[in-house]
Amino acid sequence: MDDRKKQFRVGVVVFATMIVASILILMNSDFSWSPFREQYQLQVLVDQAPGVAPDTPVRRRGILIGRVAAVEDIDDGALITINIDAEKHVKSNEQARVQTSLIGDAVIEFSPEHSAQGAQIVQPGGPPLRGMYNPSPLDLIANLQGDLKQTIISLGDAGEEVAKLADQLNTVLGDQDVERLSRLVSSLEVAVGEFGEVMSNVNDVIGDEEFKVQLKDGLAKLPKVIEDANEILRVLEVAVGSADQNLKNLQGLTEPLGKRGPQIVNSIETGVSNLSELLGEFALLAKNVNNSDGTIGKLINDDSLYRQLAATVSQASGAVQDIRMLINDRDIRLRIRQILDDIRVFADKIARDPARVARGVVPGNRELPIK
Repeated sequence: MDDRKKQFRVGVVVFATMIVASILILMNSDFSWSPFREQYQLQVLVDQAPGVAPDTPVRRRGILIGRVAAVEDIDDGALITINIDAEKHVKSNEQARVQTSLIGDAVIEFSPEHSAQGAQIVQPGGPPLRGMYNPSPLDLIANLQGDLKQTIISLGDAGEEVAKLADQLNTVLGDQDVERLSRLVSSLEVAVGEFGEVMSNVNDVIGDEEFKVQLKDGLAKLPKVIEDANEILRVLEVAVGSADQNLKNLQGLTEPLGKRGPQIVNSIETGVSNLSELLGEFALLAKNVNNSDGTIGKLINDDSLYRQLAATVSQASGAVQDIRMLINDRDIRLRIRQILDDIRVFADKIARDPARVARGVVPGNRELPIK
């Protein structure tokens, strides 16, 4: 009876342990292995995928979003098919990186390659995403192995060359060379001393407070000087541009002149010839004027003719003045107006009855004046 109770108790403990273990497994599992979990597939193409196999975890920013479904070797590299949970997603600005640890465990990590602005969610069924493989520290060490070996060999060769150089120096340098080196060292000491004196003198000059103030003022004014220089250069640039434009305008003026040069020269020659003829005619006219036999010459040279002309002009001026006095006299103007009125009346009558002229001429046809 005691054995049966012990077996029963052991069975209860085992059963309770199994239930607790199952509960703990369910609480700490992500259920990615569940066949009823909704997922979608994406494909990633990388150059190489060491350690990647089915069920390799796929993470996005360190968070598990799925697992590898299959890995296929193709000509372009390794094509990895991954199952991603339906509620998870990958964006177009993210790149897949295959990473391996020191013990060979692989993981596929999606991390942002550039800014997320304008990025879209990658939909299933599209072309494979381009990924890359991040070498592990062991890969780096393996790659460096050949370089380290070559470096060590190069260091050995360099050591041998240094040893050869030392032997050559020991061979070349003798007692005389040692004395020369001693003299060189002494000269170097003297040069160093003189350099110290020079620096002391420089320190005396630069150490002056007034000189320091002037130097600071000069350095403070240096930006203004540079700004003025830039302004001058800008003005010069504008002036050069204006000069260039003027040269272009002058070229536009001189180019037609150059093309029409022969015509212009011919025109100038013709004008000079015409001017020469005109000056000859003026000279002939002046000669004729100066000739005493001519009218103008007689008028200029003969005083009596000049006095007669002056008297004639004076008489004409007197006549004009008398006419002006007659016109300004009121009585004479009234008489002239009456005469003009009579002439107008006579002309009007003649225009109305031209026969009166005939009757006035023939004595028998004269009529008695109408009273």
